[in-house]
Amino acid sequence: MSNLLESASYWNSKGIILDRMGKHNEALECFEKARSIDPQNIDVITNIGISFDKLDKYLEALKFYDLALEKQEDPKTLYNKGISLSKLGRYPEAVDCFNRVLKEEKNNKNAIINLCIALQKMGRLDEAILILKEWGEFDYLYTRAYLMLENGKKQIEDSINLFQICLNENPESIPSLENISYALKMLGMDGESLRYLENVRYLYSERRKVEEKIKNLKELLVLCLDNYEKIGELLKTKKNSSKSYSFYKDIFEGLFHDILIIDDDYSSFLDNYGKRSISSSNVYIKELLSRINNLNNSIETLKLKIEEGIGRPSIKYIFYILDSLEKKKESEIEIYLINNGDMPAFEISVSIEKNKDLNLEKIEEKIPSLKPMEYKSYKISLKPKNQGIFEIRALCNYYGEGIFETKTVYPIEIPYYLDEESAIFISYLKKLRLDTDTTAEEIKRRWKELSKYYHPDTTQDENEKALKERILKEINEAYDELKNYY
Repeated sequence: MSNLLESASYWNSKGIILDRMGKHNEALECFEKARSIDPQNIDVITNIGISFDKLDKYLEALKFYDLALEKQEDPKTLYNKGISLSKLGRYPEAVDCFNRVLKEEKNNKNAIINLCIALQKMGRLDEAILILKEWGEFDYLYTRAYLMLENGKKQIEDSINLFQICLNENPESIPSLENISYALKMLGMDGESLRYLENVRYLYSERRKVEEKIKNLKELLVLCLDNYEKIGELLKTKKNSSKSYSFYKDIFEGLFHDILIIDDDYSSFLDNYGKRSISSSNVYIKELLSRINNLNNSIETLKLKIEEGIGRPSIKYIFYILDSLEKKKESEIEIYLINNGDMPAFEISVSIEKNKDLNLEKIEEKIPSLKPMEYKSYKISLKPKNQGIFEIRALCNYYGEGIFETKTVYPIEIPYYLDEESAIFISYLKKLRLDTDTTAEEIKRRWKELSKYYHPDTTQDENEKALKERILKEINEAYDELKNYY
């Protein structure tokens, strides 16, 4: 069974997350691991180029974009190649890349904006403005205004009007405010320019608070990945320890899906961060922080479960009240000690502590072993006086690796009356060795396990075969009846 951490998709996904966190060198290491597993993966090769671009190594980035394009021409790679070419000042080549992207994706917003910026850099402002005029959205208006302002004083007033339209859509747009301030200063309107600049300073101060939370989120997400990989390594060491491996592996891989969802939501937030108000950004980041903290807790819990659960027996006590418990009356309860795990338990020591309030005598017993799904039952008479508890401890060895202890504290409320329906319901649960707080999923899982364990074909001994047939019949009847309750 392959491990997620050995797949190219994992390392590519992790690289994307780290790259988004600003950890470009660490992202490159992940992409190289993915490439060593799947050398022909075009996405991985393109992502290596993107990380080099973000490290300002544009020529190295172009090498990988060209390598990917040799294998297959796709818009993502062409777009990123155009970005690197623009940063190198190779605008005609960049324009060619963006135009090729737009042949495949005519509404690719980023390609349109960067095409227009490249055209303006080549002195083709009117052509760029005509392209942007076809669109009316915030980003296009802002780009139009920016290019007009950058072109010189003759279009300053027109650019200010466009920036004002952008501010009507987003009053907290710092780039729009900064550019209006700059434009007003160019027109000699220093007082008006300063007023806009004061607003910019206030918004920067508030944005820094949001960005501190974003930084915290980034660190938590990276920590989450580190802890996740530690579990993956731990899981590999447990691969052959028990059948529970597949169960924990499924949970492990499911948690990575949760990481990707949070990262996707974080990416969407960043894409629209400039358009979001400070208050809505705070709310969104608060929600993401809550989700990532919960995810980290889930990862830590899974780590503990794997450390404590895989390869160990799971000894469990279940109580059934056989008679109603009333003051001054003797009643009887039945206690099942069950190996609820998936491997044998050895050298079991059972201790049911004396309880003076319930007139319960101490019971101690040593059991050589219990196979998975095997149980030992005890019937105990008691004469209750007050409310009380049972305290039960069991110790067992597992594969000679150490001692595993389980402790059960079970509250009993007195008086306790069982109506007829409850008694019937509990009798079905008893046959499946399940407690009253069980779920439909647990019932189905236990029925499958017990059916397999008590199937007559698992033994050649005729007496044991007859016993298993009887028990299996009881198990199937109980399961059929319990389906009516869930």
